[in-house]
Order: sequence, then structure tokens, then C-alpha cells
Amino acid sequence: MRLRPALTTLAVVAAIIAGSATYSSAAPTRPKTAAAAVPADVRKAGTLVVASEIAYPPFEYYDDQKKPQGIDVDLANALADRLHLRLDFRNVAWDDLIPTVAGHKADAIMSGMTDNAERQKQLTYIDYLIEGSQVVVAKGNPRQISGIDGICGQRVGLQADTTQDDLAKAQAELCAAAGRPEPTITGLGSGEAYPLLKAGKLDAIVDGYTSAAAQVKDGNGAFELAGVQVEASPMGIGLARDRKDLRHAVQLALREIIADGTYLKILDKWGLRAEALTTAAIDGGV
Repeated sequence: MRLRPALTTLAVVAAIIAGSATYSSAAPTRPKTAAAAVPADVRKAGTLVVASEIAYPPFEYYDDQKKPQGIDVDLANALADRLHLRLDFRNVAWDDLIPTVAGHKADAIMSGMTDNAERQKQLTYIDYLIEGSQVVVAKGNPRQISGIDGICGQRVGLQADTTQDDLAKAQAELCAAAGRPEPTITGLGSGEAYPLLKAGKLDAIVDGYTSAAAQVKDGNGAFELAGVQVEASPMGIGLARDRKDLRHAVQLALREIIADGTYLKILDKWGLRAEALTTAAIDGGV
């Protein structure tokens, strides 16, 4: 006589189990604030480790007291503050930046690095600035170089393995295709090209626009810009592709400082409001 109630109980239990299964299979709600989204291992360490080649003013450089300064330093401090973490801003050679972060020896790169499809094969990027490339010449432009299309046959210096390196090599191919002499391109370390241009050992430099403008401003009349900046691309905060939770936290932190005005205040300090990106997009470079 208890079979029917037993069947009813079984049905209720089955419904509860089914409901529980349905609930547990739903995607967990992601934290909505940067501080709450910090992964447990990073929160335990208490530090956001940012790798940067500290030799690229005004993005990052050492002041007279050997203390890191620059827009990336200021932005990294603001992000770490939103994440409730201390900041460890470490000097790492340019060629070692991507392996360092991909190998989890640092949490992120902030070093004026362009986000592009090739680099996205190794890291994921949160875009935070946009910048083009710029040709710089000696004051008076003695070789009458008009811009990037005017470097054919010239001695050109730039930082190796950068967007500017790719741009100059592409222009060299265009020079050859047009029957014009190719430029002699010399890959140098960050900051090494400008003394050579000043000494007359280079005819031009291809640099990021912000760095180029800063060198012209601070060069005591030694340099000037040739032509206009070209091929504007996003700069990104680089993180290991397998650290999606950390990427989410840093993206939220960037969105928070954009929303409350901290981001633009920092850009205004360095005269870079025109390079602002306000969406914190992921892997927006091509």
C-alpha cells in the first residue's frame, strides 16, 4: 500500500537531483570588481609583477635617482592599486619580455609593446593605448626625407624586432620594387639610435610616435619629425594565454581607472590624451 507514496518520493528526489544538476552545470558568475577577480595565487603573493624594458621614454625610463618613471609605470601603479596588490616593476631585456611572461616569471608586460597577430600566438593582450610609427631626422632634415616613403637609399636606425623594424623592412621592399635603392637598416637597442643620428652616422630613425616626439622635445634642437605618423596600432598589456582569470582581473582594473578618470589624468600628465583607448579590448591588434 506504500508503493504510490514511494513512487512520489522517488519522483521528488529525482526532480531535486535534476534541478541540482541543472544548477551546477551553469557557468559560474565572474567577479565584477578588479580586486575580487584577482586569482588566488596572485592574491596570496600580494604583488603584481610587471616586466618592462626600462629604456623607452616617456613610457618607461630611470630618473636621476634610478627610479622607474613613465606612463607605463604610472598606469601599472594605478592598476595594482585597483587590484589591491603591490607593484613590482622589473627591468627585463626586450627580447626576453615575451618568454618571461609566457613562462610565468612575471605577470604582465607593460613596455610600449604593440599588440599584433604574431605576438598573440604567444601572449594575450589588453589594449590600452594606440600609436603609430614616425620618422625622425637631424634638425634641418639635411637629406630631405619626406617620411617613411622617403627612406629609400638612406641609413636608417631603429630598435630591432619591433613594429618599426617590420615597417622599415616592408618599405625597403617597396623601394626595390620601384627601382629605388633600399635603405640600410641597422637594428639597435632601445635608445642607441639617437646619438648615432646626432653624430651623423644615421640619416633617419623609425620610432614609435610618442618616443619620437619626446626625443624631439628633449633633444635641444638636434632632431625633428619627418612626415606624419603612420600605421597606428594598439599597444597592449601582455599576459600568458593560460592565465585568463588574471587577464579578466587586469581588464576590470583598466576599465575601472578609465571609468573614474584616473586613466585620462595619467595620459594628460604625459601629454598623451590623443593616444587614449577606452574599451580595454582583448587582442585587438592585427
